[in-house]
Amino acid sequence: MFGISTSLKEVPEKEKDILRYPSRVHIFLIQDFSSVSECCDMLIHLDSYADKLFLAREVNELIGICELLIQRYCTPKEAWLVNQAHYYPNEPWMIHQSNELIMELHQFLELLKRMCIESVYQNALICFWGD
Repeated sequence: MFGISTSLKEVPEKEKDILRYPSRVHIFLIQDFSSVSECCDMLIHLDSYADKLFLAREVNELIGICELLIQRYCTPKEAWLVNQAHYYPNEPWMIHQSNELIMELHQFLELLKRMCIESVYQNALICFWGD
């Protein structure tokens, strides 16, 4: 699970401040994307049992990784879906309702990106706590 913190010892107390890394999404990214490129290894090959503190530079890299993966998997190619995206400005993943895995992937990437941006504004770091 991901959260904004200053150290691995400070786990957010509120459930809304925690972002879970869905195992289905993790497995999909490992199987589908890791064989194509190594540029997203920081997120894709994250050890789900270990804790990791992302430094400021790595938080910025995570933002770029999220944007790259959203562009690759979640940006609609069909014109009617692009038009539909305007109906969901705060929840863009809702345009993928016909594909549950892509919807879950898009939601995770958008929320992680937002969390990373928020941590930059708070001058804090992103932590990942493994199982």
